[in-house]
Amino acid sequence: MPNDAGEYVSRYLRLPVWYDKQSSTNIQIKNYLQSGMGTQSANAANAYRALLAALPKLVGKPLGNVFEVDGDKYLTSSLWRVYNGKGAPNEIQDALYLALLCGLVDGRKLQTYADSNLGIDCGGFVANYWGMGRPSESDLSPEGATGFKPRTIWGKYPKLQRKAASEIDTDDAAVFFKDVKNDDPNIAAQPKAAGGGYDSSTGSQAFHIGVVQSVTAIAGTNLVDLTIAESSGAPAASGGNGVNVRALGQVKATVAKGLVWCPDGDNRIYFVGKDGAVVPYLPAFLPAREAVPA
Repeated sequence: MPNDAGEYVSRYLRLPVWYDKQSSTNIQIKNYLQSGMGTQSANAANAYRALLAALPKLVGKPLGNVFEVDGDKYLTSSLWRVYNGKGAPNEIQDALYLALLCGLVDGRKLQTYADSNLGIDCGGFVANYWGMGRPSESDLSPEGATGFKPRTIWGKYPKLQRKAASEIDTDDAAVFFKDVKNDDPNIAAQPKAAGGGYDSSTGSQAFHIGVVQSVTAIAGTNLVDLTIAESSGAPAASGGNGVNVRALGQVKATVAKGLVWCPDGDNRIYFVGKDGAVVPYLPAFLPAREAVPA
């Protein structure tokens, strides 16, 4: 199991996948993918349609919610998640292997295929690290299977919204807000009547989310040393624009209206814990040197 959210970033960046039926290679899932946004989303939609069109021939019959290939079971809802920025590591492994079996990608070009068509968005990364939303045979449509918005996760465990710097903990969700009105992030901005977007005069907008990888209070000050694991769409150390670990350094922790926040430029980061254990979704298999319990 990953030791922290930064290690989970590395799971996406060294994801083992089959390039034939006997051998695996590591692929980087390094780009940001949010459904309906940009070239990556358009490419992903095309790749998803191509896979759905090719699979019935491989399976030998029309696809159901659950289908088998060579005795292994797969979920069509998991394939949707992969091509819409929500894919857990094992779901991405499955999608790449099925694309390979269908002849949609050459084993030597799996990285190019992943770079062009796949990725993870901010809510998908957090939900998968927290272990929420992935479909299974016993629950094909769990809460969050089609994604969690930042505000949804912020409001999911209101009693665990952090009230002081001393309460901020590793594995907390770090929810990014802009235009916080009256120091109250729980007042949501309302959609504009026309033209799309939100009316910032009515409340705040929760626009991004990450996970606290590390936090240390600086003794005798109101500062915390803060590092966030996230998938943001910004240039990342991997060379992509997806999963990344970002050190904010020493930032001020301010308490207002009973909640603590830290700045990120002009925006505010608020923090909320998960009710229950954080149990990340892991790759279905890893090289022997990285083997983990099932």
